[in-house]
Amino acid sequence: MWYCPDKYKQQKFPNLNDEFLSLKGELNDKETKISLARFLRANLGFTTELISGLKLAPFQEITLKGMLNRNFSMCVWGRGCGKTFIASVFCFLQCLFEPGTKILIAGPTFRTARFIFNHLEKLVESKEAELLAQCFGAKAKRNDQFEWLINGGSITAIPLNGEKIRGFRANVLVLDEYLLLPEDIISTVLMPFLVAPQNMKERLQIREMEDKLIEEGHMKEEDRFVFENTSKMIALSSASYTFENLYRQYKEWMEKIYSKDDSDATYFISQMGYEALPTEMIDPTIIEEAQSGGQSHSSFQREYCAQFTDGSDSYFSAKKMHQCTVPDGEFPTLKIRGEEDKKYILGIDPSFSNSPSSDFFAMAVMELDEENPYNSTLVHNYAVPGADLKDHIAYMDYVTDAFDLEMIIIDNAGFQFIDACNENEAFTKKRMKFFDFDSDKEGVDYEKMLRKARRAYNKQDGVKCFKQVFTTNFIRNANEYLQACIDHKKLWFASRISPAPDAFTRATNQKIKLRFKNGETVLDLIENQDNLIYQTKKQCTLVEVKSTAKGVQTFDLPQHLKRDTSQNRARKDNYTTLMLGNWAVKCYYDMIEIPNEEEATFVPQMI
Repeated sequence: MWYCPDKYKQQKFPNLNDEFLSLKGELNDKETKISLARFLRANLGFTTELISGLKLAPFQEITLKGMLNRNFSMCVWGRGCGKTFIASVFCFLQCLFEPGTKILIAGPTFRTARFIFNHLEKLVESKEAELLAQCFGAKAKRNDQFEWLINGGSITAIPLNGEKIRGFRANVLVLDEYLLLPEDIISTVLMPFLVAPQNMKERLQIREMEDKLIEEGHMKEEDRFVFENTSKMIALSSASYTFENLYRQYKEWMEKIYSKDDSDATYFISQMGYEALPTEMIDPTIIEEAQSGGQSHSSFQREYCAQFTDGSDSYFSAKKMHQCTVPDGEFPTLKIRGEEDKKYILGIDPSFSNSPSSDFFAMAVMELDEENPYNSTLVHNYAVPGADLKDHIAYMDYVTDAFDLEMIIIDNAGFQFIDACNENEAFTKKRMKFFDFDSDKEGVDYEKMLRKARRAYNKQDGVKCFKQVFTTNFIRNANEYLQACIDHKKLWFASRISPAPDAFTRATNQKIKLRFKNGETVLDLIENQDNLIYQTKKQCTLVEVKSTAKGVQTFDLPQHLKRDTSQNRARKDNYTTLMLGNWAVKCYYDMIEIPNEEEATFVPQMI
């Protein structure tokens, strides 16, 4: 559906192609350039193919026209619809038609911004885009900034954190994964970027000229030239939950489009699921796999159909997890190093495969709230597929050094990881040992086991690890307990580091025992933590609960997601470590708070 309100219809748009066909005689150089520019601007499909070799589908050309003609554009597109492609094409078209444009590409992580920049780079450097490549100038790539000069302006990708971004200025913002951007960052950091007009020097010259004419009596105040608002913001995202900021923004913009208020700023929204794509752009096997979980499944509706959902159909309520998330800018934030006066618990779900499509080797660090026993906050995550064992050991070395771990819980199927760590030289002075703990016991037997475990537990000697067997009873109890902790706000998710200037500065200045690879820095570690907190909650919402004929409950991903074997497939390992860590918090407090067993005494009586 294409909706254009009456207030936009009032604008008279001439049929430029008919106008050009009616031209006769010869044009001078200036007239030729103007006519050509107008023609190319009016025929974006032709222009794009001419300079880059890219053939646009009709929906792509319509979208680009909306982006180029409106101040605020939002694309809520399903997976596979090509958000990155359309953003890349928009960037070079905007810079070509508006010389001196400064475009800023940003996202929840620098990796996200770099992805659009790298995609643009790939398009420009293709064999078919020789004409387009001539428009670009020098290119510079640094750890915290990618920049490419074009037509008197620039296209820049930067991370969304630190003080650097606050001093940056741009005419156009391209914001990928908009739903993950902190609301405060959007309003206080990003929006002010658009304050500075693109043609400020020209505007000042015109105003000085007008002031002189008014002073001399040749012009009236009301006859001043009205400058057009040329600033633009492009928001790209998949659909979200109705309680998140993206949906609120979507509704606000929709109301502005439908309202009769003829404000200066103009708005454009494109909402498109896979069904709107041309058939040649759809991979039917992927859609069939996704649909096998049911078209009504909320994840399918959001990811592929671009429909907003309320998140009420998940065992772990997305809305309640949102309510248990510390707001951006507040404490505690995610941590790359623990606080000296805090205690932590570590959950580990190992995976020893080195395949990129394997399960994650995952960890979760829970910060204990000692003022409120049994309460905790998820403050650190780890999730890596297909790495070598030595890499996991190195990260474990960093975690055990950075956090004062009271207890470690590990999936019994991979407890050998602890043994592998102990054999490493880095753990010579901090060897980890197991003590027996059977959380399946009940009643008096459970109390006896707790007292026995407390006698064996010795943090100073490293006796602080226990193996958790994934029995049917444990799986059910641990999941029900995790749900209860979320429902009653006993489990919290820490706020992101990047939106909190103090926390970000502190994190970047902390010394950590971790060697970075492939040119990565502490900035990448911070961004990864911010992303993993979202991914952990997302994994929880994907978990489905089913009962077998014998009444046994299973907690797993939907069948259509389990069949996916690709590198970017959905996983549940961060959910598993969260469940393990939360369960270990319960076990820890059960153990240390159980009363001492009363000693039996015998007093003889003389009769």
